[in-house]
Amino acid sequence: MVKKAVLFLLAFIVSAFMIPDAKHSLSSAFSQDQTGPQTEGPDSLQGGSCPKADASQKLSAGAGSKKQQTGRLFVETRPENARVRVLNIRPKFHQGMVLKPGKYHIEVSAAGHELEKKWIEVAAGEDRHLNIHLVKAKAPDTSGPKEKAFTNSIGMRFVYIEPGTFMMGSPPNELGRDDDEEQHQVTLTRGFFLAITEVTQGQWRRIMGDDPSYFKHCGNDCPVESVSWDDCQAFIQRLNQQEKTDRYRLPTEAEWEYACRAGSKTELYTGSMKVLGGNNAPALDEIGWYGGNSCAEYEGAFDCSSWSERQYACPRCGTHPVARKKPNAWGLYDMPGNVWEWCHDWYEESFAGHVTDPTGPSSGDFRVCRGGSWDSFALGCRAATRYSEVPDYKDHLMGFRLVRTP
Repeated sequence: MVKKAVLFLLAFIVSAFMIPDAKHSLSSAFSQDQTGPQTEGPDSLQGGSCPKADASQKLSAGAGSKKQQTGRLFVETRPENARVRVLNIRPKFHQGMVLKPGKYHIEVSAAGHELEKKWIEVAAGEDRHLNIHLVKAKAPDTSGPKEKAFTNSIGMRFVYIEPGTFMMGSPPNELGRDDDEEQHQVTLTRGFFLAITEVTQGQWRRIMGDDPSYFKHCGNDCPVESVSWDDCQAFIQRLNQQEKTDRYRLPTEAEWEYACRAGSKTELYTGSMKVLGGNNAPALDEIGWYGGNSCAEYEGAFDCSSWSERQYACPRCGTHPVARKKPNAWGLYDMPGNVWEWCHDWYEESFAGHVTDPTGPSSGDFRVCRGGSWDSFALGCRAATRYSEVPDYKDHLMGFRLVRTP
C-alpha cells in the first residue's frame, strides 16, 4: 500500500508540471496564428508547430518592393505558334517575362502571315496582356510587269526580280560565318526592279553635278564611292524629282541577299568558295573585285603592296569599271566586291523565324551594308556577310545600287 501511494504521488507531481507546459505550447501556437493568415492543412494541426505562411504573404514580405519596380508581359497570338520578339532588349521573350517599367518594341511573325510590330508600355506592378492576330500574307504576285527590264533617263539598266521565298543567312558550318547570320526563311511577296550594276561616277555626276569619289581616275564607269547613306538619299530624291516619280529607293537587306543569291544556297552564287589564303579565292575571282584581285594602275590607286596571301601580287589597288565580271543567274553584276552597297534597313544584330517582306527595325544607330569591296578578304564577300555603319559615314569602300518599284 505504501508503495502504491508513493507511485500515485509521483504521478500527480509529474502531471502538475507537464500541463502548464502543454498550455504554454498551445497558447503560443494560437498567438502566432493570429498575426498571419490562417491556413488549413496537416501542418497547422500538429501540436506546437507554427502554421505555414500563405504564399502571398511571403511574396509581400520578401519581394513586395521588387514587385512594385517591375511588370510582366504576356502575349497571346493567332496563329498560336507565332514567334514573339522584344526588339529593343537582348533576352528572348517568354510568357510572364519580367520587365522594368518602360516602352518595348514587340515583333510577332509566323509563316504565311504579315509581320506585325508595335510599341507598348509596361508599368510597375502591371501584368501587360497583348492579343495579336496576324493577317495572312497575300500570295506572291507572279504576274509582274509586262516589261522585265528597262533603262532609265541616266542610263541605269534595271531587271525585274520575281517575288519568292529563300533562306537568308548562313548555315552554322559555313566558313567565315559571323554570329549575326542566323539562317531563317524569308518570303518576298512583291517583285521589284533592281539595277544590274552599282551606281557609277558618271550617273552620280549627271544627277548631283559633282563626284565625291576617291578613285576619280578610275573613270565614269567605275562605281561612285565615298558616299554616305544620307548622300544616297539625296541622290534618290533628285532622281525621283527628275523622273517625276517616287519609286526609286535603296533595296532592303532581304531584297539584296535574295537578288544576290539568285536561287543559290552557297557562299557565292556560282557555288562553294575554296579559300587558299585571306586574299586568295579563285572562285571569287571570276565574279567580283576583292582584296586578292583588285590591282589598279590608274592615278590615285591605293597602296596595297603590304597585303598578304593575295591571289595576284601588285603594288596598288582600287575599284574597277562595273559589269566586267560574270553576272549571276538574274543578270546582276558585282554583287560581291567592288564597293560595299548601302541597304535601306537599320542594322539588327540577330534575326530569325519565317518573315514576310521584312524591312528591318523601325529605328537604330547603324545602317546595313552588303557585298564586300575591292579591299575585302575573300570571306567578306560571301552572300550572307553583313556589315553596318552610321548613316553619315563615308569612305572609298562605300557605294550603292538602286531599286525601282514597279
